[in-house]
Amino acid sequence: MGGLELGKLKRNLGKASVRIYIIGVLIFVFCVVFIGTFFALNLSFWSVADQYKSSVKRNLQRVVYEFDSLDGRIQLNNTEVQSPDIFGIPVFRIPLEYINIAPGHTEDIKPLYGCSYASATTPNNRICAGMLVNKALGAIAYVRGGFEKEGDLSSPSYIDDPRTGDYFLVSLVVRGSTKKFLITFDPIKRAGNTQASYLSPAWSLTGFEIGSSTGRAYSLEKLIKGRALKVSSKEGADRFEFIFQVPVSPYARDAISANQSSEEVDIWPPVDLADARVDVKLISKEINGEGEIILDSSLSEPGTMFSFEKMGNYLAPGEILEFSAGLSNRNVEVKHSETVNTATARVFPFGAIDRMTDFVIRLIVPEVKINEVASLPGGERVTIRGDASSVLGGWRAAAQSIIMLSFILMVVLLVAYVVLRIFVLTPLYRVRRNTLHMKERFNIGNQYTLPFVIKESQSEVGVLWQNIMDLHEALLAYSRNAIERTKAEHQFLRALGHEIRSPLQDLLLRHKEESDPSTRYVRRISYAVQNLYGTTLGQDAGENLIFKTPQEAMSSLSGNITKENVTEYLVNSTESTVDSIIYLGLASPLYVMVDADMLESVLTAIINNANDFRVAGSNIVLGATLAEDDVVITIANQGPCILNESIDEIFEYGVSARSGEDGHLGQGLYMAKTYVSRMNGSLTAVNTESGVRFEIKFPWVA
Repeated sequence: MGGLELGKLKRNLGKASVRIYIIGVLIFVFCVVFIGTFFALNLSFWSVADQYKSSVKRNLQRVVYEFDSLDGRIQLNNTEVQSPDIFGIPVFRIPLEYINIAPGHTEDIKPLYGCSYASATTPNNRICAGMLVNKALGAIAYVRGGFEKEGDLSSPSYIDDPRTGDYFLVSLVVRGSTKKFLITFDPIKRAGNTQASYLSPAWSLTGFEIGSSTGRAYSLEKLIKGRALKVSSKEGADRFEFIFQVPVSPYARDAISANQSSEEVDIWPPVDLADARVDVKLISKEINGEGEIILDSSLSEPGTMFSFEKMGNYLAPGEILEFSAGLSNRNVEVKHSETVNTATARVFPFGAIDRMTDFVIRLIVPEVKINEVASLPGGERVTIRGDASSVLGGWRAAAQSIIMLSFILMVVLLVAYVVLRIFVLTPLYRVRRNTLHMKERFNIGNQYTLPFVIKESQSEVGVLWQNIMDLHEALLAYSRNAIERTKAEHQFLRALGHEIRSPLQDLLLRHKEESDPSTRYVRRISYAVQNLYGTTLGQDAGENLIFKTPQEAMSSLSGNITKENVTEYLVNSTESTVDSIIYLGLASPLYVMVDADMLESVLTAIINNANDFRVAGSNIVLGATLAEDDVVITIANQGPCILNESIDEIFEYGVSARSGEDGHLGQGLYMAKTYVSRMNGSLTAVNTESGVRFEIKFPWVA
């Protein structure tokens, strides 16, 4: 039962092979796209992820190198500092004890980018303000920076007004009180009154406190001192660097308390230092007496020139840089600028595409967390964190492209399936069902209803269905004509059989003697009539006479098997009406078990065929030999050979190499092959150098 069900399943699958092939190919391509996307993302990711880990370590080393400096330590110690405002720039905690930079003792003023703010209007101008973390130096604020100005700095005429030359206007806003100072420039004369080429022009700074409400009462402030150096000269602008110190009197008590305290941990600088503001304006005196503002700290950029945010340039989108400031327990997180703006950078539909592709990436590619940590000499720690699948921007963009391409291919495959199903599979299924319904309905005309209605459109399926309908109508018409013609032929042959039987019976009575040469031919005619009409001459079938086609008659013949001498038959064949037949076989008798009439018909059919194709004047050679246990009969002629691809087809019914106009129906060799097979023999044709040789084999009987 199971075998039958499997067989039925196999037949059903065979009938639906086109549908299975189409759907199978689509599913196969779909799987290839899906699996290919999976492996492409994973293979590409792991190689890039390894490189990413190495790049993170290198970036961390760069960040550590940058922060293992005075600028880096300034940033780590001033994480709570706010941006500049209209009151000026904030005051930083500066560890100036590490360098020899006190005013009056330097010929080279190094900038501190960790606390310097660039001018929003003139980026080359910068300024920094800070207090030393060393309490011994007191409540002193240090201001340093650089600016560009055409020409040298001019000194004032102190008798007239300190503002008659170039000067700094400094405003300190500390704990709600404001202190204003005016700082002037005095040229420094070198020892011996010589100007060495390797020494830069320098100016010392002199400070005055502005005391009156009108801003014209000046008192000398001895704690204000500093230096200004001309570091470079170019056409149109000269570069100056400066540093000066100013007292911060509101912090004086804090400094005294910190120095007198015996505690190991002092609160210095003051905790509210981040609220202090320093506003510095450099005013250059013009020829016409008007003052031009060269440097204005209230117009500074929001961030310092060296800052935590600038370290974001070392990061990739998605990475986080964290600074832990040691004992202060202050942590600062820095992200890449693209990471901060990711939420607003993409709009619909790109935002939806990003979310979809990110979901697929997280689903296919595993998370590779990065958490690299390094320590600074002061105890601070720097950490870079990130997920490689989201951090690797270039790989992520390529992965998004691969995912979108795969998605488009899958959509195309789905659309292809829908199109194929609507326009190919369903119409072909309907054509198949209608065709099966029409099967075996050739005898009832158009009196039936098809399962499906198919529009005879100009598409391939419509044209195919129209051709099937036309073919079906033609077959119906041919079937009706064939039935009518067969009936007429049967009537004719039945009448012809009646006419043949009576005279043939008379001929049999007249030719009974074996010595009569005509007896052989009369018996063959009687044998053929018996097979064609299914009755002997002695029977009267009347209207029930059954006519058989030659093919049916030959295939259904059983024969009367007797022991016959093949040699005698072949010798007698040389005396037939066909000329130039010679026998070159054994002279001794060779016996086989055959039907005498069948053997006679076989030899006659093959000899007639050899005669039709032999060269004029050549002989037909008959032979008989004994090969092991078989008697081999050969009939050979000289003439054209048979094409190799057609050599087996000449024994098929209706196949003839002669022209149909001569009345050759292709039945002789078919009859010979059929009769020989019925008598347990074999018949083959072989091409020779001069023609064709037919070989008949029968089992030998002793």
